[in-house]
Amino acid sequence: MDINDFKGDDLIFALDIGTRSVIGTVGVIRENKFYVIAEEYIEHDERAMIDGQIHDITLVASKVMHIKSKLEKSLEKELKEVFIAAAGRFLRTLEVSVDQELDSSEEITKDVIRGLELLGVSKAQEEIQREKQGKLYAVGYSIKNYFLNGYSISNLLGHKGEQIKAEVIATFLPKSVIESLYGVMNRVGLKIINMTLEPIAAMEAVIPPNLRLLNLALVDIGAGTSDIAISSNETIAAYGMVPLAGDEVTEAIVQAFLVDFNMAEKIKREISTNDKVEYLDIIGIENTVSKDEVLNIIKPVVEKISEEVSSRIISLNGGKSPSAVFLVGGGAHTPMMKELLAKKLNLQEQRVAIRGREAVTQCVVLDNNMGSVGVTVLGIALVGVKSAGRDYIDVVLNDKVISLFNSHSHKVMDVLIQAGISPKVLMARNGRSLRYTLNGVKRVAFGELGDKAKVYINGKEETLDSKVKNGDNIELIYAKEGKNASVKCINLIEEINTLSFKIDDENHNLEPIFIKNGETVSPTEYVKEEDEVQVIIPKTIGDIKKYLFDKEIKLYKENIELGNEYIIKEGDNLTTKVRNVEESVNTGGEVLKVNINGKEVVLSGRKSYVFVDVFNYIEFDLSHAKGTINLKLNGKAAAYTDILKNGDNIEVFWS
Repeated sequence: MDINDFKGDDLIFALDIGTRSVIGTVGVIRENKFYVIAEEYIEHDERAMIDGQIHDITLVASKVMHIKSKLEKSLEKELKEVFIAAAGRFLRTLEVSVDQELDSSEEITKDVIRGLELLGVSKAQEEIQREKQGKLYAVGYSIKNYFLNGYSISNLLGHKGEQIKAEVIATFLPKSVIESLYGVMNRVGLKIINMTLEPIAAMEAVIPPNLRLLNLALVDIGAGTSDIAISSNETIAAYGMVPLAGDEVTEAIVQAFLVDFNMAEKIKREISTNDKVEYLDIIGIENTVSKDEVLNIIKPVVEKISEEVSSRIISLNGGKSPSAVFLVGGGAHTPMMKELLAKKLNLQEQRVAIRGREAVTQCVVLDNNMGSVGVTVLGIALVGVKSAGRDYIDVVLNDKVISLFNSHSHKVMDVLIQAGISPKVLMARNGRSLRYTLNGVKRVAFGELGDKAKVYINGKEETLDSKVKNGDNIELIYAKEGKNASVKCINLIEEINTLSFKIDDENHNLEPIFIKNGETVSPTEYVKEEDEVQVIIPKTIGDIKKYLFDKEIKLYKENIELGNEYIIKEGDNLTTKVRNVEESVNTGGEVLKVNINGKEVVLSGRKSYVFVDVFNYIEFDLSHAKGTINLKLNGKAAAYTDILKNGDNIEVFWS
């Protein structure tokens, strides 16, 4: 295979614009690998970039043009297109806390959790937006902690509770950063074909997809910043940045030995391989310094950088250390950096490793002298090839085109975040339940179940975690809330049996009586939260005295005064006064006054009476025996056929 046998269209040009240097790499794809055929490296003569920020566009553009021209001369081909990366220093990361009230009777579903996470990302975006950063692209988020009812929990799925909470770390890239990089490339006549993020590029190079199942951290320690990426569950789970890196170490040497920045860089590099270093200070005096002297000067700075980086790694990784850490970039070789990071992350030293170009298995490089400095540019090329030369992917969400920064694979959740979809539309809230007390017993009426949100990609039902690609048509059907529980008093009884009777020839019905919080209410009255409801089914004379008349009256049936325990029957004709006795005599009936179970009862309408007639005037259920029935007449045992006389004393009871 001859890698030099190529056409101009085959060439892949990647640029890594760093704080201290610019690297340009040109290669071709052969046998599914990226073969490097030409490279150029140049350092900034002056500090044109500080902490990754372009301070002098003209100087930076001139260095890029220098790289481009040398490569074109070497290849005898014109370079028109380029893959680049936005530095991790431009990422805006914010940690927010969000909570949500839940129905404690319902299990927490995946959609509820995703809705909570989206709420966190939306809150972070709103807070960053207040700083007038302009349009932002959400490039990722991670969960630091979940909480259930105020207690930390590793996984909310399947639990029940009244409140859930999440601490969300969301990362955004300002659109202005992308536009400024486009401006620089336009100055040198290059068209950007693909743009990624530097931490993603470095991870693409060093940690192949099959290793991303593991929980790993990659730290690209440059001159101005230390970019961090975390892998877990086959994906790049989080990004971050610490604005401390190699320049801080160099500046400590500048101050200690009175040298300029470039001389300090030379001292820093040479102590890695030499026990003593000769240098010229700003006064022009030649000096010699030992390795130990330099290490003593820089140790506090390296301590500080390692402390900041390790803390950020733990924060991005949900409060724990990863399984291993890979270091790339020029600052990876800073003395003591690897050892101090291992110590602060509580990892074995061999679990923190510096990765050079030889570790990039998807690339074939003829010259590995650049070591870890030249890793990211290889990753930029690999990501560009994978992304098929697109800076953005466009998808359609509910008939609206949404553009996503093509830095990594995207899920439906990413589309919703970029579209600014409110988390509320994803949460299928059930209707509120109603708690009340019925006849002294606590009851709950449950609200209707909500309809959960549905997602369709190209007509096929998917989930919020489903991956999307350029051109996908996504339909989001919003969740619908269930109706709140609604209960009328009349709904509290299963069956209504009314009974008709008369009092003084006026028709009455015995119907259920509803008392809410001590007051009689209409059957159509709605029950409210914590109401106390009584449902009374009137049956006796005592009931109608209490609830129908609300006063003490006497009621008679066939001139017999009825006790409060008398159960009213269908068609009963009751009166509020005794009929004239003489009227009874004139009708041919005999009237007897007897005492039944301690109450005076008037018997009328018959010429004579026997003991069994008593049961027509009292409420005594003979159909359900409750023992042995006892019949007594004037203190002696009686029979059903015994004749009754005026003034008789009668007793009827079970024993």
